[in-house]
Amino acid sequence: MRLWVDTDAGDNPDDTIALWCAARAADVDLAGVSTVDGDVELRAAFVRRLLPDAEVTAGPPSADRVANVDALLGIGPWTHLADLADEGALPRRVVLMGGALASIKHRGELRRIEHNVGADPEAAARLLRTTGNLIVVPLDATARLHAHARDETVLTGSIPGLREQLDVWRQENGDVPLVLHDVAALLVALGDRVARMESRRLQIEPDGTMWASVDGPLQHVVAHVDSDETRARMRALALEGG
Repeated sequence: MRLWVDTDAGDNPDDTIALWCAARAADVDLAGVSTVDGDVELRAAFVRRLLPDAEVTAGPPSADRVANVDALLGIGPWTHLADLADEGALPRRVVLMGGALASIKHRGELRRIEHNVGADPEAAARLLRTTGNLIVVPLDATARLHAHARDETVLTGSIPGLREQLDVWRQENGDVPLVLHDVAALLVALGDRVARMESRRLQIEPDGTMWASVDGPLQHVVAHVDSDETRARMRALALEGG
């Protein structure tokens, strides 16, 4: 599988782990990584340090490069994916982490708006309104997917700089669990059987609230993620690839 990843890497360690696993999966050719949201150059520099052999684009990827991959994984705000959809440049398989269909407790707070969708709700709304057959991995399905102590030991022992990133992240956010949203989305993109999906029509309000709708294209929405299978597959990839 030729895979492209669009990410806001550099803040949450979850993106770091997903990128590392994508690069090490034996059945994946990581065609490229693009960075989205805020200082995209700084984010791209972070990815280049993590994956020196990867092709990294700071900002939106070119339509011709993405149109020729087998799958596109979006683990940041949906800005670039909406623009690619407008150009008719999305590949057949598109997996997006983001949105929440109900209020969900996450990092000790009750949340109704998920970060990736809330960062650019106009783009998210446009994408869901114009494009069908997307695979959406919402916060509802991933919020309880916590890394265990064993997982963190494996990950920090395998991924360069992850321990330092985790320490800084927790200094800024408190002693919060590492939640594997983007890892789950990656495994779904790769076709690993870790999730159960439902067909739904979705809409996004201007504030970033996501709802199930009666109008619009049908999407594939992940309703449940198998935590044990996800964590086991992640550890295997982090340790030795495969």
